[in-house]
Order: sequence, then C-alpha cells, then structure tokens
Amino acid sequence: MIFSYLPILVVDVLGSLCMIFLSVISLNRAKQLRRIAPDNTIFLYLVWICSGLAVFAVSRGFGHIVKQVMLMSGNGAVWSVLSPYSGTVNTVSFMLVGLITLFFNQSWSINLKVFSSQKALEEAHMKLVGMNQTLEQKVVERTEMLTTSEHKCRRIFEKSLDTILVTDSRWNILEINPSGETMIGYKKHDMILESMSMDKLFASESEWERISALIFDNEYILNEETYFRHADGAELLVLITGGIDYGAFGCEQSFYFIIKNINEKKEMEQQIAQADKLAALGELSAGVAHEINNPLGVILGYTQLMLKTESSEDSRYYEDLKIIEKHVKNCKLVVADLLAFSRNDSFQQGIVDLNAIVDEVVRFMRNHADFRNVEIEATLFDQGALKVMGNEQEFRQVVLNLVINACHAVDRNSKIQLTTGQNAGGDNFIRVKDNGEGIAKENLAKIFNPFFTTKPVGQGTGLGLSVSYGIIKKYGGMIRVESVEHEGALFTITLPRAKTQGDGK
Repeated sequence: MIFSYLPILVVDVLGSLCMIFLSVISLNRAKQLRRIAPDNTIFLYLVWICSGLAVFAVSRGFGHIVKQVMLMSGNGAVWSVLSPYSGTVNTVSFMLVGLITLFFNQSWSINLKVFSSQKALEEAHMKLVGMNQTLEQKVVERTEMLTTSEHKCRRIFEKSLDTILVTDSRWNILEINPSGETMIGYKKHDMILESMSMDKLFASESEWERISALIFDNEYILNEETYFRHADGAELLVLITGGIDYGAFGCEQSFYFIIKNINEKKEMEQQIAQADKLAALGELSAGVAHEINNPLGVILGYTQLMLKTESSEDSRYYEDLKIIEKHVKNCKLVVADLLAFSRNDSFQQGIVDLNAIVDEVVRFMRNHADFRNVEIEATLFDQGALKVMGNEQEFRQVVLNLVINACHAVDRNSKIQLTTGQNAGGDNFIRVKDNGEGIAKENLAKIFNPFFTTKPVGQGTGLGLSVSYGIIKKYGGMIRVESVEHEGALFTITLPRAKTQGDGK
C-alpha cells in the first residue's frame, strides 16, 4: 500500500509546488507587461487573472501538501477540520477569476470605445498637424508677400518724384518722402520732432482754410492748385490731391496727400503763351509801325521846317511847334521800339562776351546823372569770358533795360547787384537784383506783355521788357523774374554757351 501511494504523493506534492511556482512566475510577468504599458487593458486583465490564479495555486498547493503531511503523520482529524477552509479559499479564488472575466468583458467594450476615440483623436491630431503645417506655410508665404509688397510700396514712396505726405488727425506731419523734403526745404526728422502742422506749408492762411474745408466737405480733394511756401520764403505753385484715411478698426484717422510741383511747368506754359502772344503782336506791330512811321516823318519834317521859319523864340507859334516836335519824336521812339520788337534778323550775329557787356553798362550807368545816388555793383565771372551767340547791341539793350528798370524801382542810396556766371548745365547767366519794393504778385505774369507798365504816364512805353524778352528768346535763352513785395526783384537771363572751335564741338 505504501509502495503504491508514493508516486501519487510525489506527483501531488511536486505538482502543487510547480503550480505555485508557475502561477508566481506568470503573475510577475504580467506585472512586467503592465509596467511597460500601464494603459493597456489586456495587461491589466492578465495581472488580475494571474493574481486570482496565484491565490488559487497557493491555496490549492499548500492545501495538498498540508493534507499529505497530516495524513502521513496520523493527524487526519486535524485535516478534516482544515479542509473546509482550504476549499473555501479555492472557491473564492475561482469566483474572483470568474468575476474578473465578467468585469473584463465590460472593460474591454469600454476599452474598444476608448481605442476608437483615441484613433479618432489621433486622426484629428494628424489633420490638425497637417493644417498647422499648411497654415505655417501660408503664414510664411503671406509674410514673404507682405514683405515684398511693403518693399515695393517703400520704394515707390522713397523714389516718387512727387511729394507724398501723411498727417495724423490733428494735421501733424507723420511721413514725407525725400522729394517732399527737397520741394519744401524742411527735413523730415525736424518736422516730426517738432510736430510740424501741415498748415505751415501753405503760403497763406486763406489757402489752407480753403483746402481743409474741401477735404472735410468732400472727404477728398483732386488736383487743387495752391501755393506752398518754401523754407527759404519762396512761393511754389503746387497741384495737391488727397483725402481722409479712416484706417483699421480702432485706429486713428489720418490724411494723405500727393503733391506735384507745377511751378516750372506753369512758368513754361506762361512763357509759351507769352511767346505766341509776342509773335502775333510782332506781326501786327511791324505793319502798324510802318504805317505810322511815314506820317510821323512827314509831320516831324514840316514841324522842323516851320521851326526854321519861326526861328524866333518870341514867335507865338514857336512853343506850340516845339511841343509838336517833342511828342512826334516820342511817337517815333515808340515806333522804333515796335520795329525792334517785330524784327528778328535785323542785326548781325557773332560771338559776344557777356562780361564785357555788363561791365560797359555798369560804367555807363554809374556816370549817368539821374542814377548817381544808386549803388550799382557788378560781380563778374572770373574764370574766363562768357561767350554767347548773338548781337552785342541787342544784348546791351536788354541789360540796360533791366538796370534802368531796377534804378526806377529803388529809392535813392539803394543798391543794385549784377552777377554773371555759369550754371551747372554749362549755360551762361546774368542776374540783376534790386532791393526795391518788388513786383506785385498779380503783375508778375504781365510784366513781359507789350505796353504793360506800372510807371506813371509819360515815363515808360511798356515795351522795354517785351523787347528784351523777344531778344533773349530769339537766341535760345530764357528770362525769368522772382520777386517778393517790399523785398525787391531778381531778373535772371540764361543763354546757351556759344559753340566755338575751342570747345571741340
């Protein structure tokens, strides 16, 4: 009996030990997997199952071993007492395993939903990542476009030949391009630092009030002509366009302007109109002068003949004849001026030195009895002769007309300055400047018109400047006037330099 029971005893004891050993190893492995992936539900289920089976294996294995020991030691009665407890532990262990399996079924369903949600989240995350990358790419592209656009706008702003000006809502200047700085003579840094107001740029307060009223009424202005005042005091005729910029939400409104300097253009238009007018008047003057000259010659001849007959100053006709002679001679001077005004090629042309002409006129005027109390000063070009193509007598007449007009415009003990030189373009110039009362603004556009004069009746024919203008234009030159009332006038004659063999032309 003992021989036949020994194998069963060995198998039972060894099997119990092996069961305990395997269950402990399985539980340890399940815990390792759980540590690797703590969020994995399968590994959690394995830990729970292995824990229940380990409890069952320990209870079952030790129960069998204790049972065999007690039976062999003759304590079967004690085992009979312990046996129900061991069975209870085994039963509870299996119930625990069953409950775990049932609970895992619910947990697995929840886990599937979690996995599904996680997958959806991962897909959404991938989409968001893709959208974010696309957005970043678009931001980079838009930034590059904005940078390029800003660069182009900045280049247009900086390189524009017209003035571009921006002010805030209180008309304080915020931005102005280099052309604007050149046109008005103020530096951008100084204007911004001093919060310079735009109304300071206008020549008169009334013009500023007119322009600002138009902007507030219409919210814009288009090609309005007005006058600006340069930093040095000179007036500029400008064409101004602008309007109100309300800006983005919450931003302060501002005003923007594009300003074009049309001073030179206006002067050129006036000169062209003047040239056309003079050309038409020249043709008319030539005909009128010839028709009047012959009768005047007859009247003067008969008057002088009668004066010889009435040689005695006591004659009652002598004074009347002298008055007739005087006014006939005045009329012949006017006719001579008209003929000079209408003639284009009546004088021989050649190379003329402007320095020599100016020097000769100045010496003549200094010795003139009527103008000895006027200081006439000449500053001549000292780097060689100022050679131009033309007629010496005509140029002398032009300079003499300007100097005489200047002498008439100033008071006694005043000063007239004559300057000769060459400008940056290589053209020769003569400047005649006085410190008299100047020319009224409304008369500036009329002074070269034939017969226009501000002198009293009998003191001028109004042909001197017209003749001078025609002479200078005939030789390809230009005559310009600048004047500020009560500060004097400046006449500038510009003539092209004569092309001589010495120039290599």
